[in-house]
Amino acid sequence: MTDEKRNRIIAAVTVNVILLIAVLVAVIIYQLVFIKIASRERDDLKTQIESYEDKIESIDKKYEYYTTYDGLLDLAYQYGFVFGD
Repeated sequence: MTDEKRNRIIAAVTVNVILLIAVLVAVIIYQLVFIKIASRERDDLKTQIESYEDKIESIDKKYEYYTTYDGLLDLAYQYGFVFGD
């Protein structure tokens, strides 16, 4: 093998290794960006879930109150029912 052929092979291998490293770095950067976006969306979804759970709890409390006698009486007065003595 001549020196010229060996230098060409070394140069080709070097270029291929550099291209491989560049592609791998690009993939790693893409994955990091995707992970950041996904974690931000996950946090937003968790916040929304907590908000909906609070709303459900509030609605459940109102439902429980209005199924009691006092709650029904309050609704009756609210809608203008008058009870005679």
